[in-house]
Amino acid sequence: MALTFELETEMNEPLWQTVSSINRNLLKDWDIHRQCLQQQHYYKQSRMEERIAGEQLLNHIKNNHSLIAAATKHCEIAMSSMYKSVIFIITSVSGVVLAIAGPQEITESLNQQYNVGKGSLFSIKNAGLNAISIAIELENWVFLSGAEHDFQLFKEWNCFCSPIRQNGNTMGYLDMSFSVRDDHLLMASLFTTTLRGIEAELGACDQRNSICERFQSYQLSPRETEIGYMWLNNYSALRIASELGIAEGTVRNVIKKVYRKTEVCDKGQFMRKFL
Repeated sequence: MALTFELETEMNEPLWQTVSSINRNLLKDWDIHRQCLQQQHYYKQSRMEERIAGEQLLNHIKNNHSLIAAATKHCEIAMSSMYKSVIFIITSVSGVVLAIAGPQEITESLNQQYNVGKGSLFSIKNAGLNAISIAIELENWVFLSGAEHDFQLFKEWNCFCSPIRQNGNTMGYLDMSFSVRDDHLLMASLFTTTLRGIEAELGACDQRNSICERFQSYQLSPRETEIGYMWLNNYSALRIASELGIAEGTVRNVIKKVYRKTEVCDKGQFMRKFL
């Protein structure tokens, strides 16, 4: 197999799995689906066949709005620091592509020439062995070299893929594809940073939602909730006013209303009650 060296954690465990490390019985089970693809000559085609659209795709996107926003943000940050071309693919838990981030000319080519875009299906049943399908099956971070992909159109790409987790639950998958000529160990560092950024963003979003739900039980208005959350995160009244485009005095008046409704007397009590 292509990968001969693996980064290790402090516990001397590999950070990712490869095809060579997969249990042979699992590979045999997957071969049932792969043989069906082979019989339909999918491997030799330059376009992926399966892709959902319409209301079905819209529902997938709607149900994964927070994931898409967080992932797209951090993928764009990663790409801005790279001089090489990389492609990030964000999928649902079932392998449906929700978003693709990368150079426009490449993403357009993937969509137009290869039928790879929102709604494409990357399960083993639909796309054979690929980093996304293996990550879904193993629920783990995997590395797949170009030669190990079943579909011919992915042979020039090495890929990392990992579950994106929030509170221990898998929310979707992040795939990073890059040229087979690039150093995968260098790319692993970029992938790790991006994945951690996405998960941290989702964690912060989850915390905000939880706090805002508690605010609702005290009947805070949308504006009071917004300012209360920023105040809880130690923003100054001046900063809140600047970001919201309102007067500092207005911010302080709203904070007084928030204190009264939530039955606290000062910032210390407020933070202890909601953090």
